[in-house]
Amino acid sequence: MRTRVKFKLFVLSAIVILLRTAPVAAQQNSPSLPGGGTQQIPGAARVTPGRPAALSFEQAIQLALENNLATLLAHERRNEARGAKQQSLSALLPNVSGITFQASLTENLAALGFQPGIIPGFNSTFVGPFRNFDARVRLAQTIFDLSAIRNYQAGRAGVRVAELRESLAREHVASGTGLIYLEALRADASVVAAQANVELARTLLKLAQDQRNAGVATGVDVTRAQTRLAEQQVGLAQAQTTSEQARLNLQRVVGLPLGSSLTLTDRLRFAEEPLPTVEMAVAQAGQNRREVQVAEERIKVSRLERKAVRSEYLPSIEFVGDYGVSGVTPNREDLPTRSVAIQVNVPIFNGGLTRGKVTAAASRERQTELELSNVRGQVEEDVRLALTTLRTAAVQVRAAEESVMLAERELEMARDRFKAGVGDNLEVVSAQTSLANARDAQVTSLAQHNAARLNLAAALGLAEAFRW
Repeated sequence: MRTRVKFKLFVLSAIVILLRTAPVAAQQNSPSLPGGGTQQIPGAARVTPGRPAALSFEQAIQLALENNLATLLAHERRNEARGAKQQSLSALLPNVSGITFQASLTENLAALGFQPGIIPGFNSTFVGPFRNFDARVRLAQTIFDLSAIRNYQAGRAGVRVAELRESLAREHVASGTGLIYLEALRADASVVAAQANVELARTLLKLAQDQRNAGVATGVDVTRAQTRLAEQQVGLAQAQTTSEQARLNLQRVVGLPLGSSLTLTDRLRFAEEPLPTVEMAVAQAGQNRREVQVAEERIKVSRLERKAVRSEYLPSIEFVGDYGVSGVTPNREDLPTRSVAIQVNVPIFNGGLTRGKVTAAASRERQTELELSNVRGQVEEDVRLALTTLRTAAVQVRAAEESVMLAERELEMARDRFKAGVGDNLEVVSAQTSLANARDAQVTSLAQHNAARLNLAAALGLAEAFRW
């Protein structure tokens, strides 16, 4: 009875230790971007109706592009930029308005400088009441305003920037969703490995019990096997929890009902592909990366904005005119009247307002040039790190596969020795632990290799076109 109590306390202590250390291990095994970074993307802003029972890698990315908040906001910002362009164009288009009124008026002639008796027949300075009617259409058309032209050009370039930013948002969502899908695959593979470890622990426990019954092993050997089984069962429960968390995260990002049944059709695989040279990869990234294109277009926008501000020093020419009828009432003494004019606006001095705007616009232009230089350097760093990480990940996968083979061979040899009564099962438990660690390392290395493949595609600006 005392031996059973000691065994239970030993097993409970092992479970508590595993529960304390498991979150750290789970964090270490999750795939991440090369260089230690992770890509965070928001959740879905809308949920796709229906509950697909199976989800492939490509389907997950497509759903995320349709439902994710980042892509939807980027699309709306593009519409906003189009509205801003239309606003800037309005300064160059005709401005037509209509006005009509019927008024009853009185006047004090003394306020206008007329004294009584100056005008024959008017002995009082108070006149009225009398009625007045007017209805007319007014037209204003800019003939030449270089500042307005530059503002329209800047607005048109701003639409291009918004379109590129929408493409950039799609790239980020595609790469981020791909990593989340990979994490879900890794979690599923960890569950499979944990189940295999539990089955192996049960088999070895049965072997220890048989050996004890045959008088070859001792109760300590059985206790070791029971402890190892308890540890593997805790590991399986933790792997199942991690898998559920990864699926919920995936459903939240792509826009599927949370908690719905979902089967991931793709699997972690190892495929070595020929890699481009660093020079070719950097050149390709410089052409494809949306960050570079956005920075280049922002320079164009800031340059046009600076030119628009400088153009405020120049005169502008405008045509103004109106046509309508004026009379006492709409049908009494109404006559057509009109006015036509060419108006030249010449800026002389506005307190330094234009000069300050020019200084600010020139500073913004220099800022965008500095940002472009930084983006190009970051793109080259991303490409070099992605290539290095992918090569390292391929080596790790091959090493992990070999480690699994060696651990299985070590376990087989230790089990044979234990069956033959040459030694106790301490070697068996040690080999069992090595095999479990090797399986975890294999799953992690596969996930990291596939994440490295996706990250290289993102570094080249091809995340949305990446295929499993």
